[in-house]
Amino acid sequence: MKRATAIAALAGGAALVFLVVMVITGARPEQRQYVKFEAKGVMQLPPEQITRVALRVGTRTAVLVRTADNRWLRENGEPLGAAAGKRLSMAVQFMNTSEPVRVLEPGDLTGTDRREFGLDQPHLSIVLFEGERQVIGAQFCGRNPDGMLQYVALEGRRELYLLSRFVGEEWDAAAKAALGG
Repeated sequence: MKRATAIAALAGGAALVFLVVMVITGARPEQRQYVKFEAKGVMQLPPEQITRVALRVGTRTAVLVRTADNRWLRENGEPLGAAAGKRLSMAVQFMNTSEPVRVLEPGDLTGTDRREFGLDQPHLSIVLFEGERQVIGAQFCGRNPDGMLQYVALEGRRELYLLSRFVGEEWDAAAKAALGG
């Protein structure tokens, strides 16, 4: 019985020392098996700082404005709707968090036809703003041959980006909701 009591006292003492160390340092020890999240998307600004989004599909356009309570309104003040607003917020977030699968440098495209990538007629164009400042403009073009990735051209950059198709699909859904169909 004495041995079990001694082990229990030792374990209790170790737990107490651990708690004292936590109190002094202010945190639990960092676990090295966990990987810290780092946003590696094409947009460096945190998504919540985007206050306005301009969308264009063909000749149809929409401008959406984020309110102080994180709802989205059409430029005329009409609410976008909760589900559509959530999709738009997710699409904006993807621009910050979704790392390109591949970046094609201008030299990689030498001798190729722009139509192969859908660059001649982008499916969807977006421009994201922080206040009046344009943060990023993107054109969602064609998909790669297996359909898993989508070519995206960014305004002011010569590279062509391959993003996972779910990024473009989220933007397509947000545009459909904003443009009504």
